[in-house]
Amino acid sequence: MTGSDDAGRGGETVPGSARVTVRAIGGITECETGFDPGVTVLSGRNATNRTSLLTALVGVLGGEAATLRSDADSGEVELSVDGRTHTRRYARQGDAGPVTASGSPLSEEQELVDLFVGLVEDNEARRAVERGEDLRELIMRPVDTGEIRTRIRKRERERERVETELAEIERERSRLPGLEERRRDVESEISELAADLEAVRGAVEEAEASEAEAERAEALLEEIDDCRQELSRIEREVETQRTSLEALREEREEVEAELGELTVEEGAIEGLDGKVDRLRSRKRELEDLVGDLSAVVDVNDDLVSADGPALPGVETGTADPSAALDPMSREVECWTCGSRVRRGAIADRLEELRRVIDEQRAKRDEVAADLEAAEERRAELRDAADRREALEGRLRDIDRQIERREERLDSLGADRERVRSEREALEADLEAVEAPEDDELVEQYRRLSDLEYERGQLDQRLSAVESEIEGIETLAEDRPGLEAHREELSEEIDALRSRIGDLERAAVEQFNDRMADLLDRLGYENLERVWIERRTDPGRGGSATFDLHVVRESAAGAVYEDTVETLSESEREVIGLVVALAGYLVHEVHEEVPFLLLDSLEAIDAERIDALLEYFAEYAPYLVVALLPEDARALETAHDRIPADDLAS
Repeated sequence: MTGSDDAGRGGETVPGSARVTVRAIGGITECETGFDPGVTVLSGRNATNRTSLLTALVGVLGGEAATLRSDADSGEVELSVDGRTHTRRYARQGDAGPVTASGSPLSEEQELVDLFVGLVEDNEARRAVERGEDLRELIMRPVDTGEIRTRIRKRERERERVETELAEIERERSRLPGLEERRRDVESEISELAADLEAVRGAVEEAEASEAEAERAEALLEEIDDCRQELSRIEREVETQRTSLEALREEREEVEAELGELTVEEGAIEGLDGKVDRLRSRKRELEDLVGDLSAVVDVNDDLVSADGPALPGVETGTADPSAALDPMSREVECWTCGSRVRRGAIADRLEELRRVIDEQRAKRDEVAADLEAAEERRAELRDAADRREALEGRLRDIDRQIERREERLDSLGADRERVRSEREALEADLEAVEAPEDDELVEQYRRLSDLEYERGQLDQRLSAVESEIEGIETLAEDRPGLEAHREELSEEIDALRSRIGDLERAAVEQFNDRMADLLDRLGYENLERVWIERRTDPGRGGSATFDLHVVRESAAGAVYEDTVETLSESEREVIGLVVALAGYLVHEVHEEVPFLLLDSLEAIDAERIDALLEYFAEYAPYLVVALLPEDARALETAHDRIPADDLAS
């Protein structure tokens, strides 16, 4: 069936409207209706499938699965909104088997939808105030604190690496003044040596000697100089290899020390994997159980409501006057077994079921806390295991490098001995060509060779110093980028660390602001202020608690703090709804799920319901509310309405 055409919900979907089709869900056999942006009122008595439609919407929006009709093997909910269609299908496995859900709901964030979108009677956020539950835990439950801590640890390791690089740059930059001085000294030595070279070259040119002797001596001196150059190169490489080898051995000691301090419990990760899987499975079981029990309570609440209409199986024509005065004494036909039972007996059983639901929710919260602790511990162990694997890999790499450098040092030692032997042989040949009359010439050649060798050494020293200076200056060019990256990491770490606190403060601010607004609009007598105080508890590691305060005004105008227990049912309902609205806003649920669903507002008078709906409609594009006919008629604002007859099964 479809909603009423006079409410703008005919066969055509107008721009911005949403349409929903429900089949075999709760008490609904099949119906189709639509919602325009704004407030839509589902008007009718209890047991007219208003709650069934709302629970069907909760399911297709991404919340807990709706209840499949007891006489159906499958059911479906289809929602079209913003040009997209979302579905939730339900199928029973066997005659009495479990019901499985499939399809593509609007959101994958079930917890957000269940807590802050589907505000039906047993919604946890609405009941939190009445039950004295931890408001902070409830509002912050969707935040994955374990994942936040893991991200913080990763960013901290990255920042440590960046800071190590910056410290190395600073150490290198501190060497620049000494290197600059060394460059000036070497340049001064080269300048002085150039004058000596020029003088010796002039003396050689003026010396008298035979051309053959001069060429032979010059050739030998060049070869000797080549040997000296080769020896110098070998010595430099030997020094480089020894320095690298020393650094590698020091790094090896550091890696071994860190490995020695790193403790990884063998098999602990696998054990935690199993524990996490078990806890997740247990949490899902408890969530499914809570959902199933809540659905049973919702369906039967409508059935046994004293305000409800005459229903199939209800004895309406009893002659017992006391039964007319006490609707709970009237009998109904049990929809599960067909026997006739008093409404009061079912109501008593439902109270027992509510207590069971509360107990199972408490167990679920305990399991969720254990799950978070296990996931966090597993993340720590995985980080340690990854670090150990990285260190062991680095140790193997260091050992390979040490082995290569030791082999290279052995090879360089052999090369050095060979070149020294060649030089000694050349020097002997030079002695053989020396003649008494040529002593001065040979000495000049030797002097020239020594000076040229020394000049070559100085040039190499200058080149090495300039290369070091250039390398440090190039390294320093990376400094601004590294500092910027470090700043980004620090900001991200600070943001991650403060994210939980920021969300807590934002939730408190949202609740306090919305509560103040509504108290002004609803006009509760002598209720001056209701507000949440966020306090950090040193006994809980600095974590926060939310303390709910109630401030009243006496007849004499004096302001005093009261307790939550003194609140009227109407006041508690409003505060619970504001808790849910604060969660809806602080987690920005409206950006993904543009719906708020309200039910069971009978404790609030019609005038205040009207003001409440107007206020909530400011924050959700679609607000769907189930109201009794008298409450719906009393609304002063002209909202779109869907009569209960349009939802008939």
